[in-house]
Amino acid sequence: MTKNSDYEEVLKINEMFYKALGTRNLELMDQVWVKDSRAGCVHPGWIMLSGWQAIRQSWENVFDPNDQVDIRLSNITVEIKGDVAWVACIQQLIYINRDPIGINMSQSTNIFERHDSGWRMILHHASPIPIAGYEIADRSNLQ
Repeated sequence: MTKNSDYEEVLKINEMFYKALGTRNLELMDQVWVKDSRAGCVHPGWIMLSGWQAIRQSWENVFDPNDQVDIRLSNITVEIKGDVAWVACIQQLIYINRDPIGINMSQSTNIFERHDSGWRMILHHASPIPIAGYEIADRSNLQ
């Protein structure tokens, strides 16, 4: 694979992760991760979860099918060294079906490993960024 296609593939699997998160799609989340004890996940404000089974259970626990989440990424950087890649970004999650609307901003680092089947996530780490006094002025634009 060329470096350019690696870059595109890493961005694609990263986008797949956020699509699974935003649509609350556990089956899609299953496709993103490695399935062994090396998998690690730190949700904003949580301790480190180790191993795919614990991580999958955490997603199952937090995914509410009635939730509608709009995810916006910014400050995206991608680095690739051999069979390992990492994506850093700021993730803004807007929980639309809540009253009041909830907003969560985090600095996120996602680490991926190349496998025969493609790139797979081995670590997701999101650290909360405090938002003081932030309000959405116009709720009508959130549909």
